[in-house]
Amino acid sequence: MEKIFLLLGTNLGNSKMNLDKALNEIKKCRITILRQSKIYKTKPWGYSDQPDFLNLGIEVSCHYTPVQLLDILKQIEKKMGRDKGPRWGPRLIDIDIIFYGKKIIKTERLTIPHPQFFNRPFALHIIAELAPDFIPPGSDLKMREITREIPDEEIQIYCD
Repeated sequence: MEKIFLLLGTNLGNSKMNLDKALNEIKKCRITILRQSKIYKTKPWGYSDQPDFLNLGIEVSCHYTPVQLLDILKQIEKKMGRDKGPRWGPRLIDIDIIFYGKKIIKTERLTIPHPQFFNRPFALHIIAELAPDFIPPGSDLKMREITREIPDEEIQIYCD
């Protein structure tokens, strides 16, 4: 099985409940959650005039192709009530495929690795927590090495 990493984020409504619901929906779709990161409270990225986000990462296994997985995740977002809003704007739930093994995919519908992953310190730290020895496609460095020099001052562990 390939290492598949997803990143979940939310900043509308009850964010903790949104993450829990999304995780349950993912499990219902025959996607096995192998590992889950801590929940992190992060500042908005790309569009700052909105509430802080709660984010978490998961490593999963499934028998879906990347496009099938994308379709399932988009169905979960829609089922949970996500509306198409402004790019990087507030959202009830966002579920992104960060890595699908060592695959590099660039189509109109899907880009893997996630195109903004390396620009987001919180995402780097979350994946490094899940898989410190994972070497992303296109890199020679392990996740722990990539994050060594990246500040984490805007990243807080979320506590209920």
